[in-house]
Amino acid sequence: MTLGIDVVSPDVRLRLRPAETADEPFLRDLFGFVKGAQLAAAGLPPAMLDLVLAQQYRAQLASHAAQCPAAQSLIILRDAAPVGRLLLDRAASQWHVVDLALLPGARNAGVGREIMQAVATAAREQGAAVLSLAVATTNDDAIRFYVRLGFRDAADNATASHRMMELPLAR
Repeated sequence: MTLGIDVVSPDVRLRLRPAETADEPFLRDLFGFVKGAQLAAAGLPPAMLDLVLAQQYRAQLASHAAQCPAAQSLIILRDAAPVGRLLLDRAASQWHVVDLALLPGARNAGVGREIMQAVATAAREQGAAVLSLAVATTNDDAIRFYVRLGFRDAADNATASHRMMELPLAR
């Protein structure tokens, strides 16, 4: 797979491809799976929950477009079926993972690890010195995941709601 860069997992069952207009329903559903569980704890009626999810999905799209206009939206495929999305912003010296989201069935199955390792390898090969990301301070599972991959806090860029993390890419 070539996307102007090579991000290839050693696991032949996992591939990335650019997101297309036809992926919109999948991306909307994926957002619902990821955020719906968090919002369901608020006890909203289902119709209200759907409305809030739709509004937050649109807000996230607008925010990502404004903050990272050059980011590439990639669909994560396992055995040719979509299981997640990677939003990746690539600059010469630093690549930034804007968003990584997986369907529940793809979590804790090595998919995230394989994709993140493939991204780090590609970034290193393209000359980037750092792979960065932001993770919600309340997302303990994701924080543990990124720490296991070698990411460390970049405290000078932290906010009240997000931890900034970096993976140095030694050559």
